[in-house]
Amino acid sequence: MINLLIENKEGIWQAFVETNIMMGLSIFISIIVSIPLGSLLFALSQDYLLKNRTLYQILSIGLNIIRSIPFLLFIFIMIPVNRAIWGTSFGVISSIIPLSLVTISIYARFVEQAYLSVDANIVDRAISMGASKYQIIRYFLLPSILNDLILSFTSTIISLLSYSTVMGVIGAGGLGDYAFREGYQQYNYQMMYLIIIIFVLYVFIIQSIGYFIAKKVNKYKES
Repeated sequence: MINLLIENKEGIWQAFVETNIMMGLSIFISIIVSIPLGSLLFALSQDYLLKNRTLYQILSIGLNIIRSIPFLLFIFIMIPVNRAIWGTSFGVISSIIPLSLVTISIYARFVEQAYLSVDANIVDRAISMGASKYQIIRYFLLPSILNDLILSFTSTIISLLSYSTVMGVIGAGGLGDYAFREGYQQYNYQMMYLIIIIFVLYVFIIQSIGYFIAKKVNKYKES
């Protein structure tokens, strides 16, 4: 395996870079969108915040639709959108929209669920202190769910890594595409297993970093 890695280091490294570009851009976009969106979903479902059942259902159905479509088909559905925005439906750039949308649909739900798990006493305390709707979320609820947000985002990143493996169908490359082209199609199963090992190690690293950050945040909150 080591010899195989050394012999194909340039191709594997290029695929690794492509995977990280896809993931990095999607992660950045999803953080910006998912936390406010998840917060909005929660607010729209609560009487003491922005209760609006109609708007909540519209947003909820939209997220559910994105999550329900098989990802490979979703990539093809997004081809006209990619052409309209980027002028192309091929390459790493074309992976950003489908990966970002599916990541947002997953993580926004995690954010909403984290809010729903907050102790009711925290809300009662905030209301009794005369906090505004924004202050309730920003200074009472959000700090209470920080650990959950970190851990759930770790799981979301791991899911995103899995989704990125099929982006080769539109020429975005990545480790999954490399394993398919240079491993499976060439009957080079050792190469395929090598890429799988890289994926396993990558997931382990992501998980470890997520747990480490969550523990640090938890210690900071307790101190």
